[in-house]
Amino acid sequence: MEESDAGVMTLGVTMRDRTNAGELILEQLYDQYAHALFRYAVSLLNSAEDAEDAVQEVFVKIAREHRRLSRIRNMKAYLFIATRNSAYTLLRSRKRGENLHEELCSDLLTRPASQDDLQSDAICKGFATLPIEQREVLVLHIYDGLTFKEIAKTIGSSISTVTSRYRYGIEKMRKVLALE
Repeated sequence: MEESDAGVMTLGVTMRDRTNAGELILEQLYDQYAHALFRYAVSLLNSAEDAEDAVQEVFVKIAREHRRLSRIRNMKAYLFIATRNSAYTLLRSRKRGENLHEELCSDLLTRPASQDDLQSDAICKGFATLPIEQREVLVLHIYDGLTFKEIAKTIGSSISTVTSRYRYGIEKMRKVLALE
């Protein structure tokens, strides 16, 4: 090992090289997950600004502790858990209610306008009627593709609790959309 202008050498890799690698990993994680994490945070916080803060806090924490990334087995689950924790911290600190509807709908329904705009409104209204626990399970499963097992780990509940919340949420949404 030797020291050079590029930084301290460690097994042929400079500290600067490791920092650049950490920045690259952070950038890749952000590109891959930021939109889904933002959507999830909006579903919890009912505020685009607060969701941005929650997701930003997750990535700031990763930037500070990027050496820990190699120990994470399931990055997607880790990021959703970290986002949930960040969002709940914001909820507790700001003592917000559970009225998180308008922002959720604007993000979830970003597809181009179609003849189904009335159904889109009904979906937004349906989401507004769901308890936060059911909303979060629906968003994580339907929009972000997490399995019930991954959702259970993310929110710290049993798989049976997650599947019940999903089932009840879907039933309520069907009633709102008059699909039964």
